[in-house]
Amino acid sequence: MDRLLRLTSGVVLLIVFLFGILPAQDVHWFWKAFIVFMSINQIQSAFTNWCPVVSLYRALGVKECTC
Repeated sequence: MDRLLRLTSGVVLLIVFLFGILPAQDVHWFWKAFIVFMSINQIQSAFTNWCPVVSLYRALGVKECTC
């Protein structure tokens, strides 16, 4: 699950970053707010050891590695 969580985070951040650098005059506020939300979520998960995506993956039946 750890690798899947990192993959999800990396892909979503890359997509948001690409939307942010589009050669447009104005970037919609949603993309700026979304990247701030993701950053704050990653910071809080470092302290609380809880991430909403992990809860979603558990509900979907993704197994945790016991390596």
